[in-house]
Amino acid sequence: MSKTKLHEMRIQKQILQEEMANLVGMKQATYSRKERGISKITMEEWEIMSKILQVEITAIYQDFSRKNQMVSNLKSPHLDIPNYILEEIDFLKRENLELKEEIILLKEKLKGIIKLI
Repeated sequence: MSKTKLHEMRIQKQILQEEMANLVGMKQATYSRKERGISKITMEEWEIMSKILQVEITAIYQDFSRKNQMVSNLKSPHLDIPNYILEEIDFLKRENLELKEEIILLKEKLKGIIKLI
């Protein structure tokens, strides 16, 4: 399995898996499964990890869902799928990520507003 963006960023920041796991609040084995895409990472965990690594979520976020893996399989050289369909899928994936980021920002703003009340 190829290295994930999260793994590469953690290594770049010179943080051990065990350290990262402790900072996120989980056991090293659990963190390892999440980092490799075996276990799901919640949006809250993505937020925590991006803060620890001092990067935007987009720098580490990857969708490991089965749907995403199926889309990746569509790019197999054995399938003859027109490029415009693959390009549209890529566009929709980027747009979906942008919308998820916007939701996170709006949640942060809402938390700030609620604190003021």
